Amino acid sequence: MKKIKIIFAGTGKFSSVHLNELILKKFKISTIITKIDKKIGRGKKIKFSEVKKTAINNHLPFIQTNSLNSEEYYTILKKKKPDIMIIVSFGLIIPEKIINIFPLGCINIHTSLLPKFRGPSPIQSAILLGKKKTGITIIQINNKLDTGDILYKKSINIEKKETYDTLKKKLSILGKKSLIKFLKNIFLKKYIPIKQIENQATYTKKIYKKDGLINWNQNASEIEKKIRAFNSWPGTFFFIKNIMIKIWKANIIKSIKKNIPGKIIQANKNGISISTKNHLINITELQFAGKKKNKVYNIIHSYKKLFEIGQIII
Repeated sequence: MKKIKIIFAGTGKFSSVHLNELILKKFKISTIITKIDKKIGRGKKIKFSEVKKTAINNHLPFIQTNSLNSEEYYTILKKKKPDIMIIVSFGLIIPEKIINIFPLGCINIHTSLLPKFRGPSPIQSAILLGKKKTGITIIQINNKLDTGDILYKKSINIEKKETYDTLKKKLSILGKKSLIKFLKNIFLKKYIPIKQIENQATYTKKIYKKDGLINWNQNASEIEKKIRAFNSWPGTFFFIKNIMIKIWKANIIKSIKKNIPGKIIQANKNGISISTKNHLINITELQFAGKKKNKVYNIIHSYKKLFEIGQIII
């Protein structure tokens, strides 16, 4: 059987998991494409993408760019005579001219059961909406966002206390296994492209750090899901006496008594309980800005005055 020549495009850790699996399974990677290094912090420290690290560690050729629109990249990729392009968490639009280079097309691994949750935040959205299932969909790339024909789909359960981090890890394992299974059978024509049903499509939005601010006027269940969906990025947070506090873990305490949303009801070794529109959110693990995260029972005595019972958090 012919060995497939692959161009791989991706950036983050989720992407590097799939690239590492391709390398482990001895697939032929002609070139890797990843985004340009980021400068972070005041010292302008350079941050390599996880995919670039994988390329360097495995002595594989790579290209760094924040756009594939120039004729230069078309020429470089065409000369490689690749069979397929695999895109995983890349974040850049692939021009149609480049898509047409590949005899087997360009495929993308998306972390939802398409056409549900198209767009940039499918994992967070599934948790926010309390869905019981999500999954991996491999699609043929076209010139629109996440609308290509479905080539392979596999579902997975979302557990009751699932966070963004835990679900993303499970989906990365499912994704890499699905990708290998798909590629091993690609020449056997076992995969018949299936058109997505447009009237079943839903879309997700880009999430920003500011979206993590807690609104205590929401129901406790909505806040609890948000804490899990945004764990670990962008994180959920609130301000008390101008101090930003990030929430890592919390649970719901049902309350018969109606309280003003944002009121601190109790603060002890069992947690910091804050009223919402209906019940209480009990924070058991938190983090002060610039410090490490900590269990409430470890720090509550030192910060008793900060979390005064009866205080209202806006």
